[in-house]
Amino acid sequence: MVMDQVRPTTALIDLDALAENFRQVRGHVGPQVGIACAVKGDAYGHGAVAVARTLEAAGADWFAVALVEEGIALRTAGVTRPILCLGGVGLSGAEAALRWRLTPVVSSLADAELLDAAAARRHEPVGIHLKIDTGMGRLGVPLPRWGDFLDRLAAFRWLRVDGACSHLSESGALDEGARVHTREQGRRFLTAVQAARGRGFRPALLHVANSGAILTRPSMALDLVRPGLLLYGYSPISPEPPLALRPVMSVRTRVLLVRDLPAGVGVSYGRTWHSARPTRLATLPLGYADGYPRALSGHAEVLIAGHRAPVRGRICMDLCMVDVTDIPVAVRPGDAVVVMGTDQGERIDAWELATWAGTIPYEILAGFSERVPRRSITNTQTAAGTSGSSAPRD
Repeated sequence: MVMDQVRPTTALIDLDALAENFRQVRGHVGPQVGIACAVKGDAYGHGAVAVARTLEAAGADWFAVALVEEGIALRTAGVTRPILCLGGVGLSGAEAALRWRLTPVVSSLADAELLDAAAARRHEPVGIHLKIDTGMGRLGVPLPRWGDFLDRLAAFRWLRVDGACSHLSESGALDEGARVHTREQGRRFLTAVQAARGRGFRPALLHVANSGAILTRPSMALDLVRPGLLLYGYSPISPEPPLALRPVMSVRTRVLLVRDLPAGVGVSYGRTWHSARPTRLATLPLGYADGYPRALSGHAEVLIAGHRAPVRGRICMDLCMVDVTDIPVAVRPGDAVVVMGTDQGERIDAWELATWAGTIPYEILAGFSERVPRRSITNTQTAAGTSGSSAPRD
């Protein structure tokens, strides 16, 4: 039995904006470069299945996930495009990866051995992409071991090297040190690929460029690019993206309770904030269990009737309080609240929330929990008022 939603806190996912962002990336990199859309982490919190279906219809060439389980979920939902499993297959995922037609990224001989054995049992070669650690220090074959790795890889007869990749650690930074490091990572990668070709491997798909490199290093586009944050409407470099991107997610709720406090009253746990004057507070059904970070306490704002209302006191697990004293209209229970999004020309986006919380937009977007239902919308629904903060009161 599926219950109707009672709590009004919801994330709206604008699939038309998503498709348009994809077209912006496509126009930027050109038609000759493949696009592997990063949909790991439940599509950065946007809902992987709905996002992948939209992007597949828009022309995505590949999808990139972190986990075998994420790839299986897409296949189960009917996604047919190639799926790259960036995190490899682990100790027990080789059989499942082959069964569900996932393309594993291989970072070690142990990975290769497990996949070769699984492919041998199926009597079916498996295409893999090799990952080279060019300066991230996370996954990938370290460069000092690259030659030995290639020599030993040749013994695995059921593996077919279809691609090679690396991950850039500072592509979104604009200082000279980061630029030098990114260029050096690109040089190391191409040198490693040349060494692989010299040993008879023929990786047809080379890819290193994430969202930051797509914007700052066009020469690194190679055969595939792997946009993530760009697809969801944000630049990893600055709050103002150079492409005409539109945020895909907005988060909205409604006022739960309004109360008037006299001067001198402490609010929320620890009473970190006290009313300096007679104050009208609105309590919202939103807290850190929903992914509204406690670090936003005393820093964040929300939008009510197109006006900013500051968060007062510490954000709780399920609730937070905002000051509506200066809002020029009477705020009542049931009034719509924009936590992230646009309301009557005012906007709060993931960059602003990230700045207040001392983090990055990625974490804000991916952090909204499953307790916040995702509702996919189109421009037609938006025009009809589905996502507007002026929705009628209950």
